[in-house]
Amino acid sequence: MKRISCSFLFILFGCFGHVWAQTAPLSFRAAVGVATYFGDLTEKPKLFNQSSPSFSLGLNYDITEQIKGRLDFSLMKLKSDDRFNTRQDFVNRNLNFTTSLWDLQLGVEYEFLNMTSNDYIFTPYLGIGLGILHYNPWTYDRTGVKRYLREFGTEGQGLPSYPERKVYSKFAMSLPINFGIKVAIKENVRFFLEINLRNTFTDYLDDVGNAYPDRDIILNEANDPTTTIGLTYRGDEVSTQPYPGVKIQRGGYTKDFYYTTSIGFIFNLNNLEIGGGGNGGSKRTGKVGSRSSRLKNPGRVF
Repeated sequence: MKRISCSFLFILFGCFGHVWAQTAPLSFRAAVGVATYFGDLTEKPKLFNQSSPSFSLGLNYDITEQIKGRLDFSLMKLKSDDRFNTRQDFVNRNLNFTTSLWDLQLGVEYEFLNMTSNDYIFTPYLGIGLGILHYNPWTYDRTGVKRYLREFGTEGQGLPSYPERKVYSKFAMSLPINFGIKVAIKENVRFFLEINLRNTFTDYLDDVGNAYPDRDIILNEANDPTTTIGLTYRGDEVSTQPYPGVKIQRGGYTKDFYYTTSIGFIFNLNNLEIGGGGNGGSKRTGKVGSRSSRLKNPGRVF
């Protein structure tokens, strides 16, 4: 399914760029990198902490010479495990999760140096947008069976005794903020290095966001009480501590966020004329200044 989705998106982006490149200033972008989670199962944010690969495809639209519209689709995996923490209370909690995640972002970015005017071969940039993401955290239980945590209501979600604890959605909104640097390699090709922060509006990327539910309530009301208790509290796997009291926080200290650190290429389509010429092929209609001209004729930064 993932391969089919990636192929469909690649074809979609390609067709969109092919059609609109004739009249609109578009660029196609592709990137690879690593994704890192920060939330209730980590002590503090680190640049690379239990990171996993990430991939993205997207389009840029030139609103002005230095302001770009942006559409991105990304695939990645997020994970974290208490046993890699140093705080003893985190280690004793002994929770972990993994989730495959995709997100779709729409935003704008500002290039601080005007590369279009042929004055510069590089520019730092900053962007902001709005996104939607899909996730579904899972773990392996004590017998090695893969369990999707949302289905078990590990914090009492869906139980009659906890009507205020609703089952969380697999979808959430995010506020992405990205910054990086772009470097011109050829007339229509740019290399970029970017960090993209996603501030989410959910606390359940990791399935952890509230106090421990009452053990007796789980035993009486859960569909699979033994498995649910085993996923809710795993401290007894590494210590002799009993099931925590109901007023003890399992998590919920802050909203979860994640970020990607990636490198990629941007292919400018606005200097191509599709279908031009006698042979029905494509030809270049624009010209980008040489590196020397960009360096010798500094333009305005803002």
